[in-house]
Amino acid sequence: MSRFTDAAYVLNGETKNGRPVACLTSPLAYEVGFLGSGWTITAAAGFCTDLASLPIWLARTRIGRRLAARIARASIVHDRMRSDAAWPKLLGDYVFFEAMGVDGVALGWRLVCFAAVLVNFRRD
Repeated sequence: MSRFTDAAYVLNGETKNGRPVACLTSPLAYEVGFLGSGWTITAAAGFCTDLASLPIWLARTRIGRRLAARIARASIVHDRMRSDAAWPKLLGDYVFFEAMGVDGVALGWRLVCFAAVLVNFRRD
């Protein structure tokens, strides 16, 4: 099973597309595939993201806030991969799907979130 390192982030007061922007205060690493795979995606301290890019109407609900909190680390890894043109989009989307599973997100929500990132081709 894959794993995350512990990381912390703070909201910096800015917004991006109406969503608050958070910046890592310590690095976040995600080991892809299985422990000891040797393939790690790292978002360095200072990396900024809007975390889970949920629709505003969903993000304002209790379910949306809980989902956003559950997929925050997977969203950071996904945004890190999407910010680098060297990573293929489909690979970033797959790693996002896998990372949500590591954080215990239910399969139904994982599929909904995966479908959403599959149809989004923006890199910002």
